[in-house]
Amino acid sequence: EVFDLISSGNTDGVFQLESAGMRQMLVNFEPSTVDDIMIALSMYRPGPMDSIPRYIENRHNPDKIKYDIPALESILGVTYGCIVYQEQVMQVFRTLGGYSLGRADIVRRAMAKKKHEVMKKEKEFFLYGEKDKDGNVISEGALAFGISEEAANKIFDQMSSFSSYAFNKAHACAYSFVAYRTAYLKCHYPSEYFASLMTSMMDSPLKISQYTAECNKTGIKILPPSVNHSLEYFTPEGKNIRFGLLAIKNLGLGLIERLINERRENGKYESFYDFCLRNYSREF
Repeated sequence: EVFDLISSGNTDGVFQLESAGMRQMLVNFEPSTVDDIMIALSMYRPGPMDSIPRYIENRHNPDKIKYDIPALESILGVTYGCIVYQEQVMQVFRTLGGYSLGRADIVRRAMAKKKHEVMKKEKEFFLYGEKDKDGNVISEGALAFGISEEAANKIFDQMSSFSSYAFNKAHACAYSFVAYRTAYLKCHYPSEYFASLMTSMMDSPLKISQYTAECNKTGIKILPPSVNHSLEYFTPEGKNIRFGLLAIKNLGLGLIERLINERRENGKYESFYDFCLRNYSREF
């Protein structure tokens, strides 16, 4: 049910999946696992975004996936032939160029910071390998693994243009779990979730208005503020949500707490006169 909700683009209030462009992508993408959410979050960014149509096409038509060389399949197979993560860039350097893990990470960072002089030298090392001053091999280079110069050049250029914008997978993983959990709460506990969400957005009337519209669309009523029912914050009331008193402009927490405590100790207010009588003080 959670992935059906995400795939429908009904993700208002879901962490990282709220924007109109992201919702449209999710409808086309049809994620069915947390891994898919990770990929969606990583690709919906400048740079990787250009690969979204190709990724979606490959995802739904695996027979159309093409690799410049067969060795890339073990690295890019999980992302349907597209480079998505920084870790994949590092794997390409290790597998195709014979780099150590530490050296691959140094090159990844140089790419991300667009150090053109460094990358110009690194391209030569990636293709032809590198030796230290004593002649010891530091990295073998792609050509030593039987990869053509044309293919190696193309792969390096693709990585170089992509790496400036890439997510690291660990970061995407953490984001995707929060996205899934918020989608789960929206799916199974919508009143409780939106009450909490709207409470967290009390300083943003625009967000309150947006989430109120979303609640109305899904059949959840936002009940008006009431001195006999409201608390400080938005609270679930059956399948609906009661408006929180703190969201009312110029109404302070101290006064609200006094109103609520009086109600708890002596029962509901019976009339406007009763309300004034029981709360009369310098605070009013």
